Amino acid sequence: MIARIKHYLSLLAGLVLLTTSCTEDITMDMPEGRKVPVVEASITNEIKRHEVILSYSSELYNTEGFEMISGAEVYVVGGGDTIWYYEQEDNPGHYLTDSVAGIKNRRYHLEINVEDNTIYSEPLHMYADTKMANNASSIDSVGLLPYLNSEGIPFVDESAAVCICPYFQTLSNENIVYQVELYLNGKRFNNRPLKMFNLFPMKGYAGYYFNGPEMLKDNVEIPVGIMNKSYLHEGNVIKVKLYSISEDYMYFLVGQKLAVGVNPVMGAFPAVFTNIFSNCNAIGWFNATSVIEGEAIYHENMFQQ
Repeated sequence: MIARIKHYLSLLAGLVLLTTSCTEDITMDMPEGRKVPVVEASITNEIKRHEVILSYSSELYNTEGFEMISGAEVYVVGGGDTIWYYEQEDNPGHYLTDSVAGIKNRRYHLEINVEDNTIYSEPLHMYADTKMANNASSIDSVGLLPYLNSEGIPFVDESAAVCICPYFQTLSNENIVYQVELYLNGKRFNNRPLKMFNLFPMKGYAGYYFNGPEMLKDNVEIPVGIMNKSYLHEGNVIKVKLYSISEDYMYFLVGQKLAVGVNPVMGAFPAVFTNIFSNCNAIGWFNATSVIEGEAIYHENMFQQ
């Protein structure tokens, strides 16, 4: 998703009004935009190898991929601990930690230094500060239910829908936003309806036992994702992960979604959200998230009348 912002500065610099003629061909000379570093950095409370991806923004109609930034010194400091990111020999511009886990509610500081670069004669310095959002303690269980809402959902065959409904005690913080990920038999699950549920704000739900009797009353369970029965077979394992993210990061993600399909001739581009500070106008995001997860087993007889 972050790759979409790599064209923005070039696109903004080259925004022109296209004029056509029925008698004469017009050749447009699109000015080049300024190349800047693009940062995609993350750390979570999962025990795993966390990643930072460094590249340069590309020109408007570049079809040869992005120029990666190699040879950077990358580390994160938090709570007195220093976590180093090491560049992968077989994947330039991609930096991974050892298997470590971040801590909820801890503030983290990202430092990136690039001695040799293709922008300035002086070293590049990029940094960011963010706090890992709090999260509920756990997901108690996950329900797999038929579609029960009469309003309808675009692109969803309600008769074949399997609603993923977690049950857990929410926190009282209404500013929490969940980034939802679904997994089927250990592999990330993506389809068009799922993208509608990708971001799930807690406003209106905070403090309740999610999908519990007090929250629901006369309503039905609220899904955080939907799968189609055509993807499912007896005994399949469905996992839901709820990443607690900041509202600022939500705006960053929404901005990337709004950028899809924007016509440079017909309108302006959305603002480039970033929390990266630098001496080189870098853009991107350093994201610190905490995650809870739960699983359910799919049985075909769940939906038999």
